[in-house]
Amino acid sequence: MKRNFILFAFFGILLLSSTNLMAQFELSAEIRPRFEINNGFGGVPTIFTEPTYFVSQRSRLNAALSKEKYKVYFSLQDVRVWGSGDVASGTGEFMSTGGLGIHEIWAEFKVFSNSRIKVGRQVLKYDDQRLLATRNWNQYAITYDALLYSYQRDGWQFDAALSYNNDPSKLGSGGFGKNDFDVNPIAKRLRTVNFIYLKKQITDAFSLSYMSLVTGYQKDQVSSTTYLMGTHGFYGNYQKNALNAKFNAYYQMGKSQTGQDVSAYMLTLEANYQARKLGFGLGMDVLSGQDARNNDADYQKKDHAFDMFYGVRYARYGWMNQYVVQASTRNAGLVDIYPQLTYNLSEKGSVKAMFHFFSLATNASDPFNNGEYLSGSIGQELDIAYNHKFSKEIALNVGFGYYFTNDTFAAVKNVKPDEIETPYFGWVMLTFKPSLFLSEK
Repeated sequence: MKRNFILFAFFGILLLSSTNLMAQFELSAEIRPRFEINNGFGGVPTIFTEPTYFVSQRSRLNAALSKEKYKVYFSLQDVRVWGSGDVASGTGEFMSTGGLGIHEIWAEFKVFSNSRIKVGRQVLKYDDQRLLATRNWNQYAITYDALLYSYQRDGWQFDAALSYNNDPSKLGSGGFGKNDFDVNPIAKRLRTVNFIYLKKQITDAFSLSYMSLVTGYQKDQVSSTTYLMGTHGFYGNYQKNALNAKFNAYYQMGKSQTGQDVSAYMLTLEANYQARKLGFGLGMDVLSGQDARNNDADYQKKDHAFDMFYGVRYARYGWMNQYVVQASTRNAGLVDIYPQLTYNLSEKGSVKAMFHFFSLATNASDPFNNGEYLSGSIGQELDIAYNHKFSKEIALNVGFGYYFTNDTFAAVKNVKPDEIETPYFGWVMLTFKPSLFLSEK
């Protein structure tokens, strides 16, 4: 029933587009299969585990309708692992009853000459995506159900967004939308995501932006209480000739998802220089953490571990995806120093290498030695990728990540040092984005 409704809505847009000759309509697709060798991506391999090999695929069909006063966009998405269909027999796989869903569906309305309103399921990404990101490496990617207002004029940009998420469970036969998330809301999504964003292009080379993000988690099993957290800060970007430098500085306050007072921060600094075919850069990120060794009562009353919310992980903190949430470092925060090199082999092909020096931002409790603490280095990671763009529609990406572990890393991940194996991860991904149909205005 759900799949039939999605297809009906999609073809409804096609019908509307064909009845309005003054509109521009585009039909496009994306096919993205990816072969992966996984021996520790997002986890820690041990002497008791084995590598996995699989192919996942993202398939999208997109429809875009554009008129002078409004735009409509619809994107159907199916994500699956090859061979995972649930309608199968010993002689073959026939189909899957799940997997098809809506990636994006939104309408955008022009308001006056410099502003617009966008409502529906949409992509939200700002600056270098530290707080709100597409998380595009994930085959599903991330979109947001939100109302967005945007204003741009004379080098200024002002955006404001509102959202409110509910449980989808139906109330008998009379509609849907319970007041509480089912089961345990703390383990689920944010109740609300809201922000204001202000950006100014100060010079041709330098821009500065400010974001104030207010997010809320529902109190466990109490739908009338929402814990609100504020994340406020600046992003700066300088780009001139071959030099590109950028920074982030954010501070968090309010309540965590468990109702604890929050005082946390994120600081990042990165610079890259492109010298003809060779590019090199250096960056440093600091995510604050909870010092397990600090016994001060006032300090322990607050949560000092920075929450990245829906910000990017994979592209910033190593392709092994070891550091995703605060618990990834036992709430001790993270310091990441990363030199990187890129080399353009041709106009279509390039190689990128990045090395990460990871360490804890503060002290973590040792899970194997009561009363002792972990600090310092938690290993290094080497990431190498080759990218080749055959055309505007077809691209190939091949990569490999390798993690150099140490005893502190093992303990942080709650694995005994003599049981840990070396994490590594490799992939080959093809992305094909054809334009199937484009009408003239």
